[in-house]
Amino acid sequence: MNKTLLGYVPPQSPIYAIHPFVKLFFMLIVSLFPLFISAPEWNIAITLVIALLMWYSRINMSILKIYVPVAISMGSIILISYTLLGGYHPEYQLLIQFLGIHIYWERIRDAIVVYCRILPMIFTMVFFLSTSRERDVIVAMRFIRVPFVVTYVFAMALRSAGMVLEDFYIVRQAEQARGFDTIGKSLAYKIRKYIMYMIPLFALSLRRSEEFTNALVARGYAFTGEAAKVKRADYVLTHYSFKSIDGVLTAAIILLFVAILVLRYGEGYFGLNSSILIHWLQGVL
Repeated sequence: MNKTLLGYVPPQSPIYAIHPFVKLFFMLIVSLFPLFISAPEWNIAITLVIALLMWYSRINMSILKIYVPVAISMGSIILISYTLLGGYHPEYQLLIQFLGIHIYWERIRDAIVVYCRILPMIFTMVFFLSTSRERDVIVAMRFIRVPFVVTYVFAMALRSAGMVLEDFYIVRQAEQARGFDTIGKSLAYKIRKYIMYMIPLFALSLRRSEEFTNALVARGYAFTGEAAKVKRADYVLTHYSFKSIDGVLTAAIILLFVAILVLRYGEGYFGLNSSILIHWLQGVL
């Protein structure tokens, strides 16, 4: 098993045949697709395609269980903010009115559209983090000649996010080894315990940042002064070759993005007026 930013992927995974730049390019471009698509069914289809790519890449699909509470809570917050806290709009279609609260069909529709736009963005990011290592991020950014300082900061930010998750599991396992368990406790108690986790996690993050700094100094790295002007050889790039399949995938992503723009603004596709799901929900409600 090879360690990635968000988990482990078997060495036999077909994802390793793809150049790291293609994975980064896929994440950056596909994340933009939902911004130009209003119809929820199309964004749900993108989410399912990305989930299928995760399965094809032999990612442990059980990691998605971590994001189920996040998805539910995020959807609840969006729905409440758009409906119960949506305000008074006499021009909208009123569905329910109680205790001075007006719930309109248009606000429910907008909440569904926003939620379905966020889901594929989250899945795209999880797919990238689950199939990429810190070295992959560095290779992808150095491949397009991003300055070393930017590459380093971005790679360390991603690595720190993964290390915080690892530290969180370590703290939880240390508590369980001492006989502590949150099963049967109230929700307020669990929230208070999660807040208390921030203290050891913050201390571990400070310790790690000092270790990173000392390691860079020991290797002669510097971001200012004459040492920062020295041109570094990108030895890591010699281990990765940009093959013809990588060029085909990159071109396909670009063409798909252009096709979405043309269909959206030239032909009127992917809008709410042509959404089958929205028309069905409106008829039900």
